[in-house]
Amino acid sequence: MVALGACQLAALPPANDATEGRGASSLFSPGALTVMTRSLSLNASPERVWESPSADQVPSRAAEWLSTLRQEDVSARARALADEIQYARPHLLGLQQVAQVRLQSPGDAIFGGTSPAQALQVDLLPMLLGELESRGLHYREVARVQNSDVEVPLRTSATPTYDDVRLTDFDVILVRSDVGVSGVRGGNYLARREVSAPGLGRMTLPRGWVSLEAEVHGRHYRFVSTHLEPAPGEEGLRVQLAQASELIDSLRGETLPVVLVGDFNTPANLGLVGAPTYRELLLAGYVDVWTRRPGTTLAVMPLATRRNLVLVRSPVTPGPRQVGPVLAYGVGNARPEWRFGPWRTELGGVVARLRMPPTPRN
Repeated sequence: MVALGACQLAALPPANDATEGRGASSLFSPGALTVMTRSLSLNASPERVWESPSADQVPSRAAEWLSTLRQEDVSARARALADEIQYARPHLLGLQQVAQVRLQSPGDAIFGGTSPAQALQVDLLPMLLGELESRGLHYREVARVQNSDVEVPLRTSATPTYDDVRLTDFDVILVRSDVGVSGVRGGNYLARREVSAPGLGRMTLPRGWVSLEAEVHGRHYRFVSTHLEPAPGEEGLRVQLAQASELIDSLRGETLPVVLVGDFNTPANLGLVGAPTYRELLLAGYVDVWTRRPGTTLAVMPLATRRNLVLVRSPVTPGPRQVGPVLAYGVGNARPEWRFGPWRTELGGVVARLRMPPTPRN
């Protein structure tokens, strides 16, 4: 894969006719909507901790995970994310895998204690908001849902001694200061995956969604951000499909144009014959805006791994033209040193600038 910069714009090709030219230029006039979906996932994934083959390896793997995490320059990460946002200037921004890492020293989890760790070690979101403010970019958090909240023992010496490390995951929506907001909602899916970690018993890993009604240039939209369960196997796919079904059902009666963004964990490269979850979203009437970009653009990420999506559904104009011209491009810092090894995770996102048919608010 050719690694392109996090803020490279997918350039619009020359218009084939006057209509296409007028449509493309309309993206840069008042009334166009810019949205962004972005994973703030920690570069080091904790999944290997839950997958420890025995209870005595959990604290050691947790220590290895935290050590890897501490190698990351969080301030530099916040600046890079702010660069992406400054370039795109989205009206609405859905963030997934917004993580907090907290410690407790000495820990009690190894002895069966239940006191939650409180000492904050990593929290990228306040740093990102501060970086945006310093640049004169005014965004505010308007919606948040807590997903998984897991605490495990952490080995700190050969004696041995133990601390506890706690990882809490959120989905968040940020809104630009000139956007009106109402009808904020959020929740967790009933369908969720459970894992059995040695020494920790059964752990539930919920996923969630957040939603709001946004007014942009006098037009109203239902903006929704979500993070579905990964589906590397049959159990994960079953949960993911059930979560997608819950999401589709919850939005079925929505009378506003819907802009649905997030990390869907479903490959979006084969359309209706591809991944089951992606297929169900298309069959429910959603349009993947990535497929509506005019002409040919440079791909920032391989289509086979495109799991961060911007989907739209209009209740006003059915059929293939329910979304107008689209400018869409990928963002993400696919750093080669993080692409391999036991703590590998996938980072990415999509920015889309588009027009949808106007819908009067009842």
